[in-house]
Amino acid sequence: MIDLRSLTLLLAGLWSATSLAQEGNARAEAIARASTSAKSSMAFIQAQVQQIRDPTTRAAVKSLLANPVPTFMARLPDAAARARVHQELVTAGLLDASRFPPEALFPPLPDPTRAPQPFLSAPGGVTGGHHSYPGGLAEHTAFNLQAALDLEANYRKRYGLADRDLDHDLIIAAPILHDLMKAWCLQWRADGTELDQATIAATASHHIFILAEGIHRGLSPELLVAVAAAHESPHLGEEKVANFLRAAAILAGADPAERKLVASRECRDGCKLLRVASIEAAINHLADHDYVISEPAEQRVLEALDSALFDGSGVGLPASERRWRTLEARARVPTLTLFAVLRARGPSALRELLRPSKP
Repeated sequence: MIDLRSLTLLLAGLWSATSLAQEGNARAEAIARASTSAKSSMAFIQAQVQQIRDPTTRAAVKSLLANPVPTFMARLPDAAARARVHQELVTAGLLDASRFPPEALFPPLPDPTRAPQPFLSAPGGVTGGHHSYPGGLAEHTAFNLQAALDLEANYRKRYGLADRDLDHDLIIAAPILHDLMKAWCLQWRADGTELDQATIAATASHHIFILAEGIHRGLSPELLVAVAAAHESPHLGEEKVANFLRAAAILAGADPAERKLVASRECRDGCKLLRVASIEAAINHLADHDYVISEPAEQRVLEALDSALFDGSGVGLPASERRWRTLEARARVPTLTLFAVLRARGPSALRELLRPSKP
């Protein structure tokens, strides 16, 4: 039970977080809309969506790209409903209640029919992590999508796989959907940092939330398993992938066994997928590994950007404003570009690259 005082504090905290996120989201959107990289990444993603042959899958992906809103939250309209699903996750061993109480599980959602920010402005990673700037999600998704398409071509060529052996729709849809709920989870605060996200089933909540959304929207089991595979190889870590799907099913109010996702809802004999995972699922997992270079590259670039952007001129500038200007620079020139220039040619070349162009 949540007492009146706790509920009041919860609502006050949610109002404050929502207000600050709305201010930050608006500034991030303006930056992303001026980013050539973010816009070209978005155009590539949208063009590939048009290649999805199944009309139901294509419509769902287009809808979520246009408005990455968690419609499954309609079944959790109030604190009591969210507390119940929170307890279900805890009872199933999929959530640590000591780290993530009910009020820390779900990000703010001022309008249940609209995402708090567009896909275009969302970051690709947590504050200071990979692609953690406006437009970073579009860049990260476009890179992963291209990697999946290239892997598919390689599998087809080297192993002689025909169209009936690989589902091209899954190759396109899984990388696009996988990180989409970062638009909800990683909203921007007014100071240029991002909201924190919970950990569910031993992974970041955005991953579980998109699976819950997919279950709620009735996406196919094959696609859902392929999306779930992004955070764990389903052939090497089947139990983890099955637990991702179990947690998502709890949020969506569904039975994962009835939805043909897992062998057993309770996992009495160990958590297993209903079927052996597909090659498409493995491809999505392999394609989601840009972070192995982009994450450490981000750290090195951030260290160099302070002097490259300000070089003594930022004295007295509020930390939040310095952060926003750094975010704008990273949105203007992708971090991997900055890293390559920094490593090959040094800080002076980095400063030259970031110098504003003359009108």
